[in-house]
Amino acid sequence: MSTRPLNSVLPLGRMLAGSLALLLERRAALLHALALPWVVHVLIDAWLLYAPDSAEAALPAIVLLRLAVYVLLAINIHRLMLLGPQTVPPFGVGPFALRELRYLGWSCAQILAAALVVMLCAPLVALSQPLGLMVALLASAWLISRMALLLPEIALGRPMDVAAIWQLGKGAGFGLAVIVVAVPLLAALLMFPLATSGYLLLQWLAITGSLLSVSFAVTGLSLAWQHLDGLRRPAPAPEPPPAIPAPTSGDAAPSVSLAPDAARGILEVEVHGSFGTRDFGHMASGDGLLPYHGRLRGVLISLHGGAWEGSESSWDALDTLLSHLGFVRVHHEHLTRIALLAPGDWQPLADRLGKHFAHAEVRTFPAGDAQSARAWCAGET
Repeated sequence: MSTRPLNSVLPLGRMLAGSLALLLERRAALLHALALPWVVHVLIDAWLLYAPDSAEAALPAIVLLRLAVYVLLAINIHRLMLLGPQTVPPFGVGPFALRELRYLGWSCAQILAAALVVMLCAPLVALSQPLGLMVALLASAWLISRMALLLPEIALGRPMDVAAIWQLGKGAGFGLAVIVVAVPLLAALLMFPLATSGYLLLQWLAITGSLLSVSFAVTGLSLAWQHLDGLRRPAPAPEPPPAIPAPTSGDAAPSVSLAPDAARGILEVEVHGSFGTRDFGHMASGDGLLPYHGRLRGVLISLHGGAWEGSESSWDALDTLLSHLGFVRVHHEHLTRIALLAPGDWQPLADRLGKHFAHAEVRTFPAGDAQSARAWCAGET
């Protein structure tokens, strides 16, 4: 395997412009993601303004509630940008489960790590207050930014690999610091006069600006993670051109077709005849389907020909095929239904598809029942 050249400088301008463009393009889903945090913050601010005594008594609960809605907002924005609008629940209301707890825990770990850096820089601050303070703040911002690259992976439900993420951000600390620290800090400074004005309408405006700035920063972090992850992913080694076989009178030449059905939210993977290494390049072109992922609910795999009779060799071939499909490797996590349409008896082997689609329900259909398979896969039955 060859490796892609590493770009040690994050294309900051492109990340920021892309964040703004994506937020505008997916504004309907963005409004859903913002709905719950906005309502919660408006109610809390009204409570603090009109009943300050009772609100101050419940201050610890208020802080925890604000943290929870910010975590839900951040996860919804990560998934909106990396998986698509379909992943945002209505009005941003989703469960607060293990994924959210991991996200909150790692966010708190960032704050603790930054505080530790400031404490370690205390002697330098004492010796030269302006310079020492600047060093402490820059070092803590750099550490927070490098650690923040794990947050998109947590939002996608991936295992935490701190060492790999630390390596992923090598050389991109400045760009990440601008996205993760500078943008929210600048927005907070701009919103502070409105938030402390004492007028409810201006406070609501400050809440809206704060939530939008968080969404912008999280979107930038998602795009930065996607960019860096793509650079450091091993590139496939070039394959020699396949020899063209002599025409025979047997089965048709092997072919693999990938067709997204955006209206039904499914992807159809159709295989005619047997297949071999000469089809890998065509299958890798499935990466072009990544823009459809946010709207995909299921995958229909149709196998045609006598080579797919449900034997062990048939499973080995299907296993290899799925291993070379880009959308399976990258964005399998949100798919809920996998329909397998094939000749022969595939039921004993169907459970093995869980290797590629861990979160999906798998059902097999006989070769002549394409209509039922397609309807079930799309959630119509």
